[in-house]
Amino acid sequence: MKSTFSIFSFLLILLFSASAFTQSVESGKNLYQNGDYERALRIFTQIDSPEANLFSGKSYFSLGDFSKSRAYLNKVIDSDENATILIQEAKYTKSLVLFQLDDFTASLELLHELKSNSRNNPYYTRAISFYDQVLSYLSIDQIKTVFRQSSNVEILADVVSGALGRVDFSKAKTMVNSLKSSLIDSNAVDLFQIESALRDSLIYASRYPFRKYSYAPSGMSYQIGVTLPSFDMNSDNYEIPQHLYFGIQIAVEEFNANQSDKKAFINFSRTNVDSIQSEDILNHLVWNKDVDVVIGPLFSDVAKSFSELAEVYEIPVITPLANSDSLNIANNYMFQTNPTFAVQGKKMAQYAVNSLGLDTVAVLAEMGALGEASALAFRHEAERLGAFVQHFFLKDLESEGYDISEYTAYLSKTDTLVPSPGLKGIYAPFTGAAAPTLIRNLLTDLEASKSDYILLGSEEWADTDLENTRLPETSIHYTQSFEIRYGETDVEEFASNFRLRFQTEPNRFAFIGYDVTKFVLSTLNRVGNPDLLKQGLHELKNYRGLSGQFGFDSEHINQKVLIKSIFREE
Repeated sequence: MKSTFSIFSFLLILLFSASAFTQSVESGKNLYQNGDYERALRIFTQIDSPEANLFSGKSYFSLGDFSKSRAYLNKVIDSDENATILIQEAKYTKSLVLFQLDDFTASLELLHELKSNSRNNPYYTRAISFYDQVLSYLSIDQIKTVFRQSSNVEILADVVSGALGRVDFSKAKTMVNSLKSSLIDSNAVDLFQIESALRDSLIYASRYPFRKYSYAPSGMSYQIGVTLPSFDMNSDNYEIPQHLYFGIQIAVEEFNANQSDKKAFINFSRTNVDSIQSEDILNHLVWNKDVDVVIGPLFSDVAKSFSELAEVYEIPVITPLANSDSLNIANNYMFQTNPTFAVQGKKMAQYAVNSLGLDTVAVLAEMGALGEASALAFRHEAERLGAFVQHFFLKDLESEGYDISEYTAYLSKTDTLVPSPGLKGIYAPFTGAAAPTLIRNLLTDLEASKSDYILLGSEEWADTDLENTRLPETSIHYTQSFEIRYGETDVEEFASNFRLRFQTEPNRFAFIGYDVTKFVLSTLNRVGNPDLLKQGLHELKNYRGLSGQFGFDSEHINQKVLIKSIFREE
């Protein structure tokens, strides 16, 4: 009797456990369907079954953790249980994971397997659709990789077909010839339609109109690396990275809300941790987070350490504030959104000659200061445009107590000993703490000589007070990197959303972070394939953000420098 009772109790426990197990899986699936992937994972990862492992993999995929997703999906695919439907779903999901991990060959091979099976396979149609999307997505470099890695001639023929119209006639011919040379059996694949389109370049162009960029497959996700320092709340710098990050976050959230078939994920790394080298940060983002682009770092010294690795990994790095002219601008993957001092000097020269009509100018700048690069670039560009640089003073002004009378004497209109015939404008890109003193001294000396030259300057000239000077006909034009147009609808809407979201007023760094992320995501959306992001950024010409304009014009540095003007009001 006791034995019978024990068996009965054991069966009840088994039934209860099975019921609890089923309820747990169903609870997890409900959370998954509602998009609560993190809570769903707390359930699925505690259950070792094909179905639970499948949904663990799908949940991690939805969260952008592709490495963990692949690990759980492999457990389903390798399971011994007779769960064909689950295994097919796991293989399809794994093909999506492999795509996101840029393992395009393995992704195509899984999809080819699924679409080659019986049409009763529930993932047959989806596999065909995604397979075709991948073929239309691959860049020429990625196509080369597939050719090197895959021995499936059907896949290679499909890859060639998918590239038609996105590569020129010569490349298309070369790809077909390469495929044919690798065939043992010339009848292994049917290349008739492709070869007929490649009889000559005119036929090719008529059948396949050129399409420069790729189409991103449905469900595409972009991994955005963000590298910023963090400071103590009592630090004067505390709100700079904080507001930059908040602006980045709002831009990503807006992108995700506006895109039904694409998503962007933020992967943050702090740059000012004593125990971590700058190089390790980028290594981590590339190897562990598989980022497509990095926004940051904040300062030029850290950006220098990123420069070489960005080239090695071929990952665009976008520095939002760094404006050092010493960064390696020859690096194809470093982009500076804050115009350097050299770019500011170049753009001021173009404005002076082309817009103001100045054909004879003088330059006065402090040696060793940031404005030195502006002065040199101004002279080079002004002379290239045909202007005459009558005087070029690049001096150690600090050692002279910032007394510039020795040089302004050459700019006098009253001193007959050192006349400046034909001089029309003076470029004085003063920077740093000494800038206000130098500006005052220059204005005072020009007053004394009754000069009416057009004055050109750096951003420090923005606060110049002309009311207390005796320069009735003087106008001042100065460069400015960023300008927030308070009062305009889009600016006020952002500020309102920012206040509601973070319970604080946005500073200018919030606007900059938002703008940089917006044009990066906009470019990604345009080019489709992150492999083409560098090219897309180079072609960015005139993106108008809330904090200013952005355009690289085939360069690595933002070429959109604002020129502001101050006129004396009579």
